[in-house]
Order: sequence, then C-alpha cells, then structure tokens
Amino acid sequence: MPGMPCPHTTGKPNMSVIPLSAASLCVALALSPCSHSAQRQSNVTPPAAAEQGASGMIAPAVPTLVTAKPQPAPKKPVGPHGRHDPHGSLGPEKLVKVALQHESEGRLELALKTLAEGIERYPDAAELYAVRASLRLQLQQVATALRDLEKAVELAPGDARIRVNRAQAYRSFGRYDDAMADLDHAVRQSPDLLPARFNRGALLYAQNRFDAALVDFEHCIAVDPHSPAPYFNRASTYWELGRADEAVKDMEHFLELAQDTQWKKTAQDLLNNWKTAMTRAAEQKSES
Repeated sequence: MPGMPCPHTTGKPNMSVIPLSAASLCVALALSPCSHSAQRQSNVTPPAAAEQGASGMIAPAVPTLVTAKPQPAPKKPVGPHGRHDPHGSLGPEKLVKVALQHESEGRLELALKTLAEGIERYPDAAELYAVRASLRLQLQQVATALRDLEKAVELAPGDARIRVNRAQAYRSFGRYDDAMADLDHAVRQSPDLLPARFNRGALLYAQNRFDAALVDFEHCIAVDPHSPAPYFNRASTYWELGRADEAVKDMEHFLELAQDTQWKKTAQDLLNNWKTAMTRAAEQKSES
C-alpha cells in the first residue's frame, strides 16, 4: 500500500486474493489461493485446493443446467457384457447426471467412460464435452480438457459457464488474453454470473488492474452479499489501492462469514499485518 510498509514482511502467509475454485461453479464460491507476488502463486494449499495441477489452479467445475437437443438413441444398445446397455436410451442431460453420480462416489474413470460413450452417441451435445473436460482437469489432463472445452464452445458459443471453464484452462497455459476474452464474453452474456465476475476480478487483480478488479468484486457482493470470498478479494484490492480502512473492514467481515478454518487463519494473519503496517505508518507520520 502506498506510504505503508509491505504487510507481508513478517513471515506470515502472503496470499492476497482468492481466485475462484473451479468446483464452485455448481456449488458456491470456494477458496483457492493466489499470492502477493508478481505471479501471485500461493505457497500454501488450503483444503479446498486438493485437486490442483502443476500450474496451481483448480480444475474448472462441471457446468450445470447446460442443455442440448437430444438426438435419437440407437435401438437396443449393447453393453460391455453383451447385455443391453441400461444407459443406452438416456439423453445427454441424463448421461451427465449418471457421470456426475459416478464422480461423486469416486468412480472417476467410470464417469469418463460414461461421457465418452455419450459423446459417441451424441457428438453435438456440448454439455458432454464440458463435463468431461472438468473431469479431465481433475486428472491434470489439461491439454485434452482444453480440446473438449473448445469443442463445447464451438457447439454452444452462447453458454457463459463453458466459457468460464475454458478461461480457467487458458490460464493454466498462460494464455491470459484468451482467458480474459472468454471471461468478458461470459460477463456480457450473463452479467450476474458470479464465477464469471469473480474469475475476471481475480485475473484483473493478477494484472495489477485494481480499479477494474474492484468493480467485479463489488458486483459479486451486490449479487450475493453472504458469500465470503468476494470480501477477501475486495479487501485485498482496497489495500492495493491505498484504501486501508475499507480493506480492514472487508477482511473483518470475511472473518465473520467464512467457515474454512485455514482461510480464516490466513485472513487473520493478513489483517494483523495490515494493522501493523497502518500503526507504523501513523507513527512515522507523527514523528515527521
């Protein structure tokens, strides 16, 4: 912060903004870290970041409520044991539900197999590619996941959630301009879609575009004032803009809302550092 000592010089965790956890697209805003360094990569992994790739980012979440026009299924499909496939008559949306059930019960490979069979029957169903991409990202198969996401966007160019997922994949390859283009498109399509706003704000913050990032975090809070993560990010953005009192207020509110114990500790450490920096700045001012 201008005029104050750096709040990250006391050996405390140096996270300063929370990028959206990919799993939150169909649940809620989760906490995955980004550091205060130029690259803003964290050296601490909170519990929510269990499925991280080498890039340090979380795999994008499964998009929800993606629709595609079902096509007729083949008659009497045969399963792997020579019997009729019980999933053979299911449309794309039902196949997605079956795959997600497998995934939720730890059968990731079976979920991928279900989606592959669905894609073979319904090659124009965007949601099948999008969901398979999210599962591949859990396996750190980023390149193949990106191919699936590009196919999904080709089939459903107006689906904002798929573009948010593709933006996350682009970021893992350092394709930040492409990621920003997808997030901008998603925000235009769905101005109140929190993952789009939140991820764009995190990317803008990483690019030191703090005024623009602040707009997105404020919009997130206006849409969902009970979600804690935007308060953490807005607090960090306020600090970078030299608005220390507002930063402290937001971080204190984050601590009131947050449930994750590790992120609460991170926030408290950061808040303590900020308050120490503010006290030192005030002392220096009074001495001068």
